[in-house]
Amino acid sequence: MARRLWDKGEALHPEILAYTVGDDHVLDLELVEEDVWGSLAHARMLEERGIISPDDRRAIARGLVEVLAQHRRGELRISPEEEDVHTAVEGRLAELVGEPGRRLHTGRSRNDQVLVDVRLFARRRLLDVVDAALALSRALIELARDHGDVVLPGYTHMRQAMPSSVGLWAGGHAECVADSVDALLDAYRACDRCPLGSAAGFGVPLPLDRRRAATLLGFSRLQVN
Repeated sequence: MARRLWDKGEALHPEILAYTVGDDHVLDLELVEEDVWGSLAHARMLEERGIISPDDRRAIARGLVEVLAQHRRGELRISPEEEDVHTAVEGRLAELVGEPGRRLHTGRSRNDQVLVDVRLFARRRLLDVVDAALALSRALIELARDHGDVVLPGYTHMRQAMPSSVGLWAGGHAECVADSVDALLDAYRACDRCPLGSAAGFGVPLPLDRRRAATLLGFSRLQVN
């Protein structure tokens, strides 16, 4: 049976496990890519700071790439006992490379990992939505340009009102979509802060380089505890 990251060897009632885990072990499969990226960046930073050896970092990177390959082939599963993506990835890593894999957790809390994964996931999906919204806005503007003179009745409370045009209708929706892009970019900026090293309640007694980790992950700012 897999060992939970926080497990201290005490028995846990099955109903408590079911209540606390819920569907996390299923939903967290969506975060495997992000968890591997965050781990690769963290391992690189640990090596550069002399906290782990170059050999350990290379072993960790090799193992993480294999874990990611297993995920992309649909072979990676997270058990209810593992609870989440972090335990599953670190467990597979230790199976693949041994002791170096167990050193990956050095200097980061589980809270760090959760927030890094979710923010990386959100940033990527937000940019996908922004791309789609901009494509829609461009299509609406082209529609307005090509059919600007086509007469279309305006509607008020489901009833025909003032005469209008396809151009006015399409242009109005293009503006609405553009406003939504501003809101999406605001959400992206809110996610664009690296939490690695900030989520342990009382700090980390290691010479971590948080800015280096943030740069490796493409964050523009640091999250402050």
